[in-house]
Amino acid sequence: MKKVLLTTTALVMTAGVAAAEVSISGKTQINVTATGNGDNVMNTHADINMALSGTYDNGMTMSTSFGVDLGREADYNDDFQLDAAEGGAQTSAPNMTIGYAGYTFTADGEGLDNLYDDGNTSGQFGVAGSMGGVDFALTTNVDGGDSVNSYKLAYATGDITATVTGTNDHTAASVDATKIVVAYAMGDSTITLTSDDADDTADTITKIGVSTSIDALTFSYTAASNGTAGSDVGDDWDATVKYSAGALGASYTLDEDDRGRLVVDYDLGGGASAFATMQAGAAKDGSGDFTAMGINFKF
Repeated sequence: MKKVLLTTTALVMTAGVAAAEVSISGKTQINVTATGNGDNVMNTHADINMALSGTYDNGMTMSTSFGVDLGREADYNDDFQLDAAEGGAQTSAPNMTIGYAGYTFTADGEGLDNLYDDGNTSGQFGVAGSMGGVDFALTTNVDGGDSVNSYKLAYATGDITATVTGTNDHTAASVDATKIVVAYAMGDSTITLTSDDADDTADTITKIGVSTSIDALTFSYTAASNGTAGSDVGDDWDATVKYSAGALGASYTLDEDDRGRLVVDYDLGGGASAFATMQAGAAKDGSGDFTAMGINFKF
């Protein structure tokens, strides 16, 4: 019955347009986690998305998506935590994207991701494209209030890439912020320099990163100041070694707080993968420790 309904929906969507597509994708996860000094807990998570897109006779394209997010997911290779329980069907306004003549226009009445910090929203209208070899993106508001903007500029020449992002709506303080990132690739090695200046920090954050690959191993090191007055490059640092061979991927990271993070992924084939992770040393009492293992399925 579900297949019949989806087919009917697709037929309705194609009426009157040159080409239209309805696609369903998603991921599920089964995990067992332990946070801090707590006991193991089993969780399940499902994230199902429907995407609608159309190509029209005038050359315009349109796309949007919405979904259902249920359960609790182990964020095992980024924040190293068990995410909060999801509420189910998406209730926010959908993000609508229109493409025309090489440019992309995006509208979202509840706010687009801020291009400087995607943990914040900034403006309801965005445009992106390329001009003179420079890729650009801009978000702004159209509601008649104070101007709320963010932007991104990217340029590449030879082995050098440069990216500038900025906003006048950083964090709850709504202050100005600008970040400049320059990367230089030399064969299997890359050097990255970052200058991150926000009006709500006492000093500019400066980062120097180096990474190099040798066969199946990748080594990387990043040293940074922390934005406080008088902070020096190296007050914050991360050292990582990664291994990748066939279906197996593993990494270990150590930082200035002696916090160690181990992540292991194994591709089971067909969109399924197994994972195991451990974070230790974030707090002397063990409250910041995190362990998780489970299986991801994509469809």
